[in-house]
Amino acid sequence: MLKTPTANLGRNGAPQHPDKRKAGGHGPTLEDEVCFLLAVEPGDDRESSTEAHSPSEWWGDFAPAVARWETLMGAPAPVPVEYGPRGGLRLAPAFAEWMMGLPSQWVVGVEGLSRGDQLKAIGDGAVPQQGRAAYGYLLGIMEGGESDNSLAA
Repeated sequence: MLKTPTANLGRNGAPQHPDKRKAGGHGPTLEDEVCFLLAVEPGDDRESSTEAHSPSEWWGDFAPAVARWETLMGAPAPVPVEYGPRGGLRLAPAFAEWMMGLPSQWVVGVEGLSRGDQLKAIGDGAVPQQGRAAYGYLLGIMEGGESDNSLAA
């Protein structure tokens, strides 16, 4: 599974290879993973915008998880990387938005937000599907009904 977007992605500095980040005593970020572990470049696009899934060769070991989320989201994953101002790869905010289960343009379509502000908002947010599941679980407990304990794990 890919790392979860976090609020500090917009101010973390340049991505590093995950092995280098680990050697420095830190865990890799989502940006490190998409920039160094995936076989996709900015501008790579699906042959047709009507396809339900992005190309599986983009995702390497992450392909099964991405395909499941694409099915649940009803939309293919956007290209996960873009070029930064100096020409290096960096995380595309639209991909982080998609990973969090948000509708397309929910955050990245808001005028006036910088890339850092977009990533902070996305990383500070919650996955709506998880929130709904938790709310349903707690509501079941409060009403004295049976709850699906698998949600608590």
